[in-house]
Amino acid sequence: MKRLVQIVIQFILSCVGIILVGALPVLLSGINERKLYVKEYIASINEIIYSIFHLEELTYFVFSSNIERPLFPHLWDPILYSLTVLFSALLLACALALLLTIVSMLFSERVRSRLKLFFYVLESLPDIFVIIVCQFFVIFFFKQTGILLVEIAAVSEQQVYTLPILCLAILPTIQLYRLSMLTFEEESRKNYVELAQSIGLGKLFIIVIHIFRNAIISVFFQSKKTVWFMLSNLFVLELLFNIAGVTRFIMSYTQPTIFTVSLLAFFIPIFLFYSIGEWILQKKANRGEVLS
Repeated sequence: MKRLVQIVIQFILSCVGIILVGALPVLLSGINERKLYVKEYIASINEIIYSIFHLEELTYFVFSSNIERPLFPHLWDPILYSLTVLFSALLLACALALLLTIVSMLFSERVRSRLKLFFYVLESLPDIFVIIVCQFFVIFFFKQTGILLVEIAAVSEQQVYTLPILCLAILPTIQLYRLSMLTFEEESRKNYVELAQSIGLGKLFIIVIHIFRNAIISVFFQSKKTVWFMLSNLFVLELLFNIAGVTRFIMSYTQPTIFTVSLLAFFIPIFLFYSIGEWILQKKANRGEVLS
């Protein structure tokens, strides 16, 4: 019950923050004149709150076809597209990072140090560079073999998934690998690992069965920062792959009401994902399913 109250408070505060930020351009619209439009800002906040409770009245203007559309249900398509790419890339990044970590833990500490240094250097690569290299590799491979491995961009209303997901997952994989390595190495120094080694259990068995289920909680919480990192790259990704996702939609329709409602609709599934995940992991920990 206490955890539920905390989640509700976090959700309300997050929504309030998004609303306040969404109306901020109105407040700062007179900054060149060294003025703050406080009354207009408050009016914009009231308009946003009203719109949240009257979603059926919201419309947006499509410049390409010169028509006005209701925001819902048309907003769901870009939101589902972006969420599919985002969560697929996150799950792929987590799976690859944990697999690489398990394999790395089988090596000596000296080899692990070199691997961590190598991935640390890779982590400094810009996201745009990674995306362009991936696209050029597909083009180069196609020119050499005549085989198109994956679509490199969306055309018209076409939806592409494979390459955008792979590109979005590369840097988060490296980031999560570095973080999970620190967690796994910290767990490997604890008493229960020494006990497992003393009774003759194999190294791989200890890593997969014992260390993994303890470290996975920490990796899950660390992935929150990774998601924010991925969100900052999502707009660039959607632009370079011509994806009709929610970040492009938000940047195309910057009116405070449309911007805020779209952002809230995108934020809520991510918030629920981590809130439910934390609740499940904490319940397992309280039941003693995680070793200490």
